Amino acid sequence: MSPPAHIDQMPAVEPVVHLSQAAGVGATSPTLITDTKDGAGKEEIWEENSSRTGPFDEKEVKRAIRRIDIIVVPVLTVFLAFCFIDRANMGLAAVAGMTTEIGLVGYQYSITLLLFFPGYVLFALPSNYLLSKVSVRIWLCTLGMGFGLFTLIMGVIKNFAGLAVMRLFLGVFEAGVLPAIIVILGSWYPRYKLGKRVTLVYCGANLSAAFAGILAYAFSRINVGSYHGWRWIFLLEGIITMVVVVGMYFLVDEYPQTSKWLTKTQREIALHLISQDREEKSDEKMTLKVVLSLMRNPIYWIFGAIYMVSASAIYSMAYFLPLILHSQMGFTGAMSQVLTTPPSIWAFILATILTAISDRYKIRSPFILFFSCNVIMGVSLTRWGPNTASQYIGAFLTMGGLFGGLSTILSFASNNAPSRVKRSVAAGIQLSMGACGGIIGSTIFRSQDAPTYTPGVVATIAMMGAQLLMVCGLILWMARQNKLHKEQGKVLEGQPDFLYTL
Repeated sequence: MSPPAHIDQMPAVEPVVHLSQAAGVGATSPTLITDTKDGAGKEEIWEENSSRTGPFDEKEVKRAIRRIDIIVVPVLTVFLAFCFIDRANMGLAAVAGMTTEIGLVGYQYSITLLLFFPGYVLFALPSNYLLSKVSVRIWLCTLGMGFGLFTLIMGVIKNFAGLAVMRLFLGVFEAGVLPAIIVILGSWYPRYKLGKRVTLVYCGANLSAAFAGILAYAFSRINVGSYHGWRWIFLLEGIITMVVVVGMYFLVDEYPQTSKWLTKTQREIALHLISQDREEKSDEKMTLKVVLSLMRNPIYWIFGAIYMVSASAIYSMAYFLPLILHSQMGFTGAMSQVLTTPPSIWAFILATILTAISDRYKIRSPFILFFSCNVIMGVSLTRWGPNTASQYIGAFLTMGGLFGGLSTILSFASNNAPSRVKRSVAAGIQLSMGACGGIIGSTIFRSQDAPTYTPGVVATIAMMGAQLLMVCGLILWMARQNKLHKEQGKVLEGQPDFLYTL
């Protein structure tokens, strides 16, 4: 495979900076001017007044990137992992006895899953707006303390009503987590170093959350007084989440302009890499008028629809895979919890390798198509495989396609939104529509369709087919726009040298 011709021909984008350097002015070291109004540090202006005009030393650049990887990726991965753990422990608690003890009947289990998503849909985009007004550290920790607390409270509920209310509030606080992470990563990395990092954070968090099955098994063995095992899954995971968030407050960094963990030279390198990749205006403001204007861009809604399809499938797997392993494949409740982990390990390995290749060749869509086909084959095999072994192999194919597909789709949208404000809107729309996918996923796999869940499987196959068509249509349109740019000078996304990533 070779990179598209237009990538090699792409002219370098000049940094969008305020130059206080004029002819005859002596060169001095670069400085950062930061408006510290309200302590948020949001109006950073990079003032370049430097004698360093050539490229940075390659070793310096590599050291800077490694340093960024160390200070950004692990913290965001751990935070997102606890978000996923607190979100997806319903299926694990269900097989540990929750549904019986609190008397869930009929559609009530599916309704509790469904109620997570209204708040998520409504608050994903507003959360990114708030992120633009306060510090990264304060906003992420506020969200984390919120979803940790409501997870803990789920361990003491007595009935369906209590569980439903807690799930609703959980969705509100988790809504802002992944959209914020996508914006933060996109602000630290050039476009073609982003894919692997998004995958490491997203799939690493999913992999860590997959071990929640083993953790839930250990917690479910605890029985103290009237608090049976399933309650301890919520109680202990909620407490651990809040403890982790307190520690995270002291580790989370802001943006490259104001990083407390990078040296002055490393901050300079980080900003140089971004400026050579795209026009990143650090003083660009996110206002309601700008957001509403960007929301009229249909490409963001197409990215959202593509993401929604995969999100519906991964939510289904998170909630119902333990039940499928238990009721269809015949494993015990405890073993069903444990067996949810190996497919996620495989998915992490596959997604990490393929998204690194995607970064190298600066292309996304062929990999999304490949992952979509994996999901179709996987859910088909899980439903209609001739024996338990083949059905379980189907779970590997499904999870591999979903992990890789979701992270690549997120990178695909971020690569084609070339400013922080545009990424905020694109990610907010994507994740809001992803929550709509969660509503679909929690309703198409219905409790009364156990143990095979055939209607849900058929619906998933149909939606993945629709995703293939949407991706193909989108890349044909993008390729046409890139051609118009090269042949007629058409300006794309308001940036003279920008080309869409296919």
